[in-house]
Amino acid sequence: MTMKRSRALIPALLAALAPHLLAEPVQVALLPAKIVPEQAATLNMENGIISHLADASGRLEAGTVIAVLNEERTAQEREELELKIAREEMRIRDELRKLENQRSKVEFFLKLSPRERRYANNMGANDMPPTEESLKDIEKRVSLLKRELESSPRLMKQDFERNHAKNTLRMPFSGRLQYHISQPKDPGQPFELLNLPGRPFASVCDDSAFYITINLSKAELTQLPEKNFSVSVELPEGKRLVGSYSHRTVEQSNSGKGDMLVYYFKVPEEDKDIAYNMLGSNAKARLVYDAGENVQYISKLELISHPEAAECENWEQLVARLYPQHHLVLIGERNIIIRPRSSN
Repeated sequence: MTMKRSRALIPALLAALAPHLLAEPVQVALLPAKIVPEQAATLNMENGIISHLADASGRLEAGTVIAVLNEERTAQEREELELKIAREEMRIRDELRKLENQRSKVEFFLKLSPRERRYANNMGANDMPPTEESLKDIEKRVSLLKRELESSPRLMKQDFERNHAKNTLRMPFSGRLQYHISQPKDPGQPFELLNLPGRPFASVCDDSAFYITINLSKAELTQLPEKNFSVSVELPEGKRLVGSYSHRTVEQSNSGKGDMLVYYFKVPEEDKDIAYNMLGSNAKARLVYDAGENVQYISKLELISHPEAAECENWEQLVARLYPQHHLVLIGERNIIIRPRSSN
């Protein structure tokens, strides 16, 4: 083909490459994806006798008791605590009575005249006679004992409840519960838990919302308006699980050797059950981009067939040479999106 003939064909090629109106968002990439809930938690329980096992077939509210560990032993320890508190209260009251009796004697002694004090041999002072300072010391000890009588039972009960709180497992938030143990035939009856070390007792997910998440690292994508992105996951029978952009966060990579930018796409309310059943599964999400109005696209196959493609190092150069009046918006998997410069 002569150069003259090649130049004569350029108008025809450009006509064939004329950008088409974009009828729908363009697929940008097919990426690994995860389905995640609004929040999730793993719950652990020590081995022992389990009772009051919650029914995991439905949604549970925050604070609902999931299971109780060693309830009978805890009841015995609570009774022992009450006896201990009673004995401690008796000890403090005995000390108070002795001190108050001593204070009365000292007060009586201090009211005597010097002559009368010489005959007061039953004041409880062997070597040194009572003084105003010793009376103040007694009053301080009485005050401290009264405070101890008021606070000691309360603090002992608080300490007991704090140490035994882990024996009652509760829903940390409203959502769905899943056990990771072998459940007894009769959940209403106590049973012995012999769980393997490191194995969780149950997990909870907040089902108020579910998200399709993907990791994006390409600068040409992360610089685009996030709200224009959406994703879809193919399901059996030709169905799709779609997600609209919600937010993005910087999270630690799975390898722990750096950060990654994670995009969250919210699943519609009517598809939450589908999303719940997909938790933990490996999925592929189609990332699509809606560039807005007055946007056009060109097929990559058509572009690469142009004679000038061999002279360009990348798509940007080729688009700039063939469509100088257009602005490159996005390079998709199959198409390149452009917009007239007057629309910027």
